[in-house]
Amino acid sequence: MKRFIAAFWPFEQYRDVNRGSLFERSAALRHNRELARALPGYINRWAMVSAVLLIVTQVTPGQIGSLCGVLFTVSFCAVVHCAHVWVLFKRLS
Repeated sequence: MKRFIAAFWPFEQYRDVNRGSLFERSAALRHNRELARALPGYINRWAMVSAVLLIVTQVTPGQIGSLCGVLFTVSFCAVVHCAHVWVLFKRLS
């Protein structure tokens, strides 16, 4: 289960760059930049999940359609969040 979660949410592996000495913070920033290189893959995964959920939302009637609409909203927010973090790391480079 942990591997499945890691396939869709990379942010558990990131390190806090506000703790430790100057060398520890710079090492954490380098580590986070290295992890940020994989973010386009996560963006693609979440975009595909969002597309499928949007199609299912439009096709499915009733309560299940509403549930899929909520799940679409969450997955689209994940796309936006991953893209935002990726852009921030691209600006730092």
